[in-house]
Amino acid sequence: MKLKFIIPFLVFIMASVGCISVSSVSAATPTTYGSVILDGKPLGFDAKPIIINGNTMVPFRKIFEALNMNVQWDSKTGNVTAQTTGTTIKMTVDSLKANVNDKEFTLTQTPFNTPEGTVYVNLRFISQAIGATISWDNVKKIATINTK
Repeated sequence: MKLKFIIPFLVFIMASVGCISVSSVSAATPTTYGSVILDGKPLGFDAKPIIINGNTMVPFRKIFEALNMNVQWDSKTGNVTAQTTGTTIKMTVDSLKANVNDKEFTLTQTPFNTPEGTVYVNLRFISQAIGATISWDNVKKIATINTK
């Protein structure tokens, strides 16, 4: 009689644990790769842009340098700073908070560091922070940024 209750209970527990671990892993796993066009020209990256939870994430140094920004990276604190005339962007790895000209913003995806040492940042946030327009082609997985 007790087995009637124990077996369904164990099946429920095993299914619940499986759902928790699958959902937490899939939240951090890229769903696909994307590409970026900046002012009409494809932007090549050493590490591919990835899409996580609907956010196109790109290597920070390449995007900031392509936007003619000076870049500073502090590996001890995980702080990224990018500057150009009139704009300073500050972000920290694994933090949802970012600053643009000392105004705080909440990000939709945290910057993160890969095991290979590449720091990724949210392309839409960066583009909007510098006043550029950005569009997304969901079929081709291409982000187009116009700074002009």
